[in-house]
Amino acid sequence: MPIFPRTALILFTLTLTACEGDRVANCAGPEQRELRTVEELIAETRARIERGYTMERQDSGANVNFCLGGRQSNVGVSFCTDPGTRSRPVAIDSAAEQRKLASLEARREALRARIAALRASCGQS
Repeated sequence: MPIFPRTALILFTLTLTACEGDRVANCAGPEQRELRTVEELIAETRARIERGYTMERQDSGANVNFCLGGRQSNVGVSFCTDPGTRSRPVAIDSAAEQRKLASLEARREALRARIAALRASCGQS
């Protein structure tokens, strides 16, 4: 067999394998991304429940301060703006957080079942 047809056969086989791999990997792509998001939210909600509070960011307006140095040099005095964002603890409603956690956990289980069904239909285990 000449070298060119053999190379073409190898490239064709690799292309088909890559396409099949992409199809299987993308089979449940959106559901996988949503599952990761739901799991992150579950972790954040559990941390809030354990702490008993959450940190809320407040914008206290822009403040103007005197700063040493400037953009072009490190010598001199200039006006600098400070965005003035501060965080403060805020109590949570534990019952509402527990309901949110239960809802997120139910959503996670539904997504896992959906992903398993999609993978089975794609031929992936």
